[in-house]
Amino acid sequence: MDLNRILREGFIAGCIGAATVAVWFLIIDSINGHPFFTPAMLGSAVFWGASGTGSVVMEPARIFGYTMIHVSAFVVVGCIAAALAAEVEYAPSTLFLVVVGFCFFEVGFYILVALLAKPLLGYLAWWNVAIGNGLAALAMGYYLWREHPRIGEELRRHPLGETEDGE
Repeated sequence: MDLNRILREGFIAGCIGAATVAVWFLIIDSINGHPFFTPAMLGSAVFWGASGTGSVVMEPARIFGYTMIHVSAFVVVGCIAAALAAEVEYAPSTLFLVVVGFCFFEVGFYILVALLAKPLLGYLAWWNVAIGNGLAALAMGYYLWREHPRIGEELRRHPLGETEDGE
């Protein structure tokens, strides 16, 4: 595996995922009449220990600070996804493990959000988070799918992951 390629693809995929979630919550916040409320709320919770939506302060430092954490986390996830895509390209049967791992990651993420942001979850509906993460996963997956065309070729040749020996 080429480390430079993985890091480049991971950075791009992470930025795509972060932007997708950010745009999703900007749309949701704008519909609710409070653009940028979600990053301000999460920034207030992370940096200033806000325990409810009443203590959220809409200021650029909180929005930008949380956005940097958000982008950084997505770049890390993007790099992991790029490394897994490179592995699946060479060993297509590992795609099943990647899908199962993704499911465990998502469930773990929801548990983490529930534990860390319990007072704020009244505003941050679980379905908003699920849709945002789903959109980000689709966008990142589409980018990585296009960067690794051999995965699609292998799946067309061996849709169930069987080998040339029929295993």
